[in-house]
Amino acid sequence: MRTTADQLRDVLDHWQSGTGPLYSQLADAIVSLAEAGSLDHGTRLPSERALAEALHLSRNTVTAAYQRLRDDEWLEVRPGAAPTLGARARGLDGMSYQDRFAKILPGSRAPLVGLSSACPPPAPVVSQAFSDPALMIDGAVASGTGYAALGDPDLVRAIVEHLRSRGIAARPDEIVVTSGGQQALWLAVTALAGPSCPVAMEAVAYPGVFDAIGSAGSRPLALPMGSDGLDVAASVKLIRAARPDVAYLTTFQNPTGTVVEPEAAERLLAAAHAAGTTVIDDRITADLALDGVPRPPLAALPGARGASVVTIGGLSKVFWGGMRIGWLHSNATLAAQLRNRKAAMDLGSPAFMQQLATRFLTEHYEETLAWRLESMRESLAATVDAIVEHGLDWEFRNPDGGPSLWVRVPGSNAERFAARASDAGVPVAPGTAFEVIPGAGAQHFRLPFYLPPEDMRLGVKVLAERAA
Repeated sequence: MRTTADQLRDVLDHWQSGTGPLYSQLADAIVSLAEAGSLDHGTRLPSERALAEALHLSRNTVTAAYQRLRDDEWLEVRPGAAPTLGARARGLDGMSYQDRFAKILPGSRAPLVGLSSACPPPAPVVSQAFSDPALMIDGAVASGTGYAALGDPDLVRAIVEHLRSRGIAARPDEIVVTSGGQQALWLAVTALAGPSCPVAMEAVAYPGVFDAIGSAGSRPLALPMGSDGLDVAASVKLIRAARPDVAYLTTFQNPTGTVVEPEAAERLLAAAHAAGTTVIDDRITADLALDGVPRPPLAALPGARGASVVTIGGLSKVFWGGMRIGWLHSNATLAAQLRNRKAAMDLGSPAFMQQLATRFLTEHYEETLAWRLESMRESLAATVDAIVEHGLDWEFRNPDGGPSLWVRVPGSNAERFAARASDAGVPVAPGTAFEVIPGAGAQHFRLPFYLPPEDMRLGVKVLAERAA
């Protein structure tokens, strides 16, 4: 078990030079670990003497660092007791994992314009398939036992070819067919993360990952983010220091729409490999490149050689939210374990849906992706035009990819804004549902733009009049 002193030593070893006096660097290192979630509220820190000896520093340096932390309300000291992290390192105990996920689900009553969930309406080929499924799958809709518990072989082959077209040298025995990307994520995290080690993830992240982390008995470690996405240099330092079991990364990040470019991704892979960390590359939205620049999977990068990478994909973000077919790619040993675990959970995804997914992947993927991207760009343009038309002071950057804007409403409270939006018939997900550290989602909400342009204009109009 790594001690607090071990983590601080690693951070200081990789700290940039010229960042101020040594006591200030030590205080900043403690704050960085607390903000990231690697040190929790109430964590007992070493005494001044013990920390000075462990880090080979003078006691005066540690005394000055602790004093600064007390002045900034990061540290609590009681007579006769070891110093502990105070209220500013309060963690996320105020919201359960279930509460987080509930904030992105549709409510029980039909909204005027539903914007809480970033799931798309069906593509034309999906509507055609469900109007005459026998024609789509060339035969009887119901046949055999209806089970394909370990993955329909034709679908597995289609997934392999899909991954190979993206640069991953996949084999059939490395594939696990799942009921959507959420199940793939849950299977991977609960198999790889242990209760004694955190899961590193972006400072704001998809709420579904928190439940997986909780089920594993682990906890989130926030990788710092800036306005343009993940702070790669700072994230590399934290991975080296905390040595998490798992680092969860997304291509076209949910909810910000930002992306880690391949050169920076190589640095993250190198740090993860050195730390013994498995990287989960969530590519559920990876093909939705609004800027027209496809990004390769992490497993296809030269730096992935020797690194442990699990790749997650699925059909829901391109074809339809109700198309609950996903997959993960890993080494053959882990894949075999997860196939059997998934089969024990639910006897496999429905055979009929797997047959449809095979046709979608092999015959309709690229044309449907092109249609979806064109539709999304039109809806994004309508959304931005409506924001300008109504004179809203909302702050956002155009996403590199993915289906959402990450919107900051200056001076607002995310929870109260979302409550007003719901009352107005246009529910949105508050930023608090996505934050790994308190405040990361403050004054923000996620605004998906999958719906047709006229719906997006109406949604923004209602939000401007009744929620802003």
